[in-house]
Amino acid sequence: MCNNPLKSFLFSAVLLILSAPVFGHGALVTWEVLEDSVHISALFDDGQPMDKAQVSVFSGAAPSVPYIIGMTDEHGEFAFMPDKEESLNWDVQVRLAGHGDIVHISLAEDSAADAEQGGFSTLQIVLMSACVVWGFIGTALFFTSKREKYNAHT
Repeated sequence: MCNNPLKSFLFSAVLLILSAPVFGHGALVTWEVLEDSVHISALFDDGQPMDKAQVSVFSGAAPSVPYIIGMTDEHGEFAFMPDKEESLNWDVQVRLAGHGDIVHISLAEDSAADAEQGGFSTLQIVLMSACVVWGFIGTALFFTSKREKYNAHT
């Protein structure tokens, strides 16, 4: 390996950036209420549908027992008719090959129809980006610092 810590750090950073597409992809699950049914759309973050993904629907009245278990179609879509007398809050879990997401659905009349369905707000994204940049700067400064080597036995 290199004797220069800055070169080692830069080499590692370039290697990490170039290998980033290999790490995999996440899932994006959205929902929409149409008349008496709830329609779920499940996509990988690259836009491909989650074909034949396992779907588990949980009622707010019994959150540990699946109310419905099914699979998405070839377009990554699934629909169900919730029993509003049982619960107005539902959780839907979609999973395929280790990827997946859970969405929380509220059918209450006073809930906002255009409520955010997951993801991160702009403030959260900016804050996370700033933390990552600060981490890179701190790491670079650590490796480039001129510090004396101390011997505890002298």
